[in-house]
Amino acid sequence: MPTVIIKGKLEKSYDHWVAAFDAHESARKSAGLKVLYRGHDLSDSAAIHIVLQTPSMETLSKFMQDNADYMKESGNSPGSGEVTVCSDM
Repeated sequence: MPTVIIKGKLEKSYDHWVAAFDAHESARKSAGLKVLYRGHDLSDSAAIHIVLQTPSMETLSKFMQDNADYMKESGNSPGSGEVTVCSDM
């Protein structure tokens, strides 16, 4: 199961984003995504980080496409994301 590190920027406040992110947990679980961490840089609350496990990169890609409007409304800055895919195998 790949572990993915996502780094992004916010256009809205961190408080707005984290409330929306947490409220969307059931959708992530339904897709098979498991969040290990979500937070922000210590010195910049607009610089967010998410670490999650996904059954496959295709699953994550489909989830992100299907939920693009929700992510934008939550405050994510489109095109700001950087994704690092990790494996322990």
